[in-house]
Amino acid sequence: MLEGRYVRNKETLTDQDQNKLLSSSVAIVGCGGLGGYIAEELARIGVRRIVLIDGDRLEVSNLNRQIMATEETIGQWKVEAARDRLQRVNSEVKVEIIKEWFAEERGRDFFSEVDLVFDALDSLAARVVLERVCHQLKLPLVFASIAGWYGQIGVSLPGDFSVLRLYGHGERGVESKWGNPAFTPAVVASLSVAEGVKLLIGRIPALRRAWLQVDLLTMEFERFELPSLESL
Repeated sequence: MLEGRYVRNKETLTDQDQNKLLSSSVAIVGCGGLGGYIAEELARIGVRRIVLIDGDRLEVSNLNRQIMATEETIGQWKVEAARDRLQRVNSEVKVEIIKEWFAEERGRDFFSEVDLVFDALDSLAARVVLERVCHQLKLPLVFASIAGWYGQIGVSLPGDFSVLRLYGHGERGVESKWGNPAFTPAVVASLSVAEGVKLLIGRIPALRRAWLQVDLLTMEFERFELPSLESL
């Protein structure tokens, strides 16, 4: 380990917290705008093992917001470009890549020995399925979505079904209509990582059975409670 790598984490994180991160394992489903920033921040803070899942290649249109996209990486698999970048950032992190789209029947293979899952998908239907898989495997899930100036973040622990209650049914969010500038995925990913780190070190997340609505146009952040399952 490079001496001093995590010294700036101190005070925010205790030595015990850092050691928990250094022994933790996470999976990120989707390595686009959100997933790329999430992966980089987790590598920098010291998560030991990161599993990247995505079946797409980088395109020119990704250059405006995806941190793994450069003019040199266009055409590469997103997970390969992400792995290469993360290894340059922190060679002590074990990065595993899966060049596939998320599929429910592969959930147990995708999430083997994982402590936490991050949802960085852009399909509402796939999000609901991912949450169901995490529930079955008793894994906590941090979910996030972005579109234009706006974002949403939440935490779903096994049995909460927060994604199902929030998004219901649908094929795709409004990202395809509103697009995404560079700043929205960076902000929302950082908020997601903050909640994920709390889960990994044993602190209570702020967004369980709730979601944070982010409006970067008006700079308003509002937290909403989800109704209890009993009231549905």
